[in-house]
Amino acid sequence: MRINRKAIAAVSITAGIAGALVLSAMPAQAHPGHNGARDGGGGGGFVVDCTFSHSATVDPIVMPGHTGMSHLHEFFGNTTTNESSTGATLLAGFTTCNDSSDLSAYWVPALFQDGVRVAPIGARVMYEGRGADVTAFPAGFMAVAGRTDQTAAWGCAAPGQRLTLGTSVASVPTCATGSRLVAQINFPQCWDGSSLDSADHISHLVFGTSSAGQATVCPADHPVRVPQVRIAVTYPAAATGGSGVTLASGAASTMHADIFEAWAGNSLQNRISGRGGRGGQRPAATVGQNGQQAADVTGAQVVVTDQAPAATAGAGQGNRADGYSLKCEN
Repeated sequence: MRINRKAIAAVSITAGIAGALVLSAMPAQAHPGHNGARDGGGGGGFVVDCTFSHSATVDPIVMPGHTGMSHLHEFFGNTTTNESSTGATLLAGFTTCNDSSDLSAYWVPALFQDGVRVAPIGARVMYEGRGADVTAFPAGFMAVAGRTDQTAAWGCAAPGQRLTLGTSVASVPTCATGSRLVAQINFPQCWDGSSLDSADHISHLVFGTSSAGQATVCPADHPVRVPQVRIAVTYPAAATGGSGVTLASGAASTMHADIFEAWAGNSLQNRISGRGGRGGQRPAATVGQNGQQAADVTGAQVVVTDQAPAATAGAGQGNRADGYSLKCEN
């Protein structure tokens, strides 16, 4: 990694003391197309479903080594994620995800409905782009995305219906009875090829260009194609949406997500290259598991189906909670 993590932490702490949001300095990311746009090529992708793990006022990317210096975050995946997490500690940890090979950490700011915190149900993490030209993230890779109309959006998922996202991250729809509020955050898919992180936690990634049926083309200064990550976070019925939604980071328009990649061995590259299947379920240290397997998909969308919770589920059904499941629909 080419940046000085201590220098970044010092800048972040100074900003925190001054009462400013660290993330307010993040640059807007241009994205060709809208939030729901599919990657133009690369052979589809796969999804991993991760139930909610824990909440904490830590951020190992923006505020490494410090507690209480960050706004409240909701964590998915690795159950050991804390202020001192590294790629190595994550690889030695446990996961709430339904693929035991994925020991990555994913998190978003806490959501409040009319001033009351509502913990999320879980996150569906979509890895889009497969083939020989797509490179896996190295363990310890970090990035933060969101806070723009091009990278984040809100929607309501109703039983049996395909999720429809809004066009403005500042506008949160009011979800009808029986539907669930969903926030989706999209990450770029072109990497500079050497940096595990960057000073603003995103400029080491940029969006490529693509057209229908064509593979994504990455720019010369970010030549390495990596999977495009999309995170869809689903909330329980208590989060009804509308103008009453705020975040620990501020207004609804500040929705963002962090990824801290940690896949066991070559498992991510094998999934991308189509050489290996998904791992079995790895028990979490503090969060119960229900033995699902991740589904390989092309153009996966988040769909909420009205099903009773169950201890186990078949491939593609995702983690169940609150009487709903996140299900893959092609």
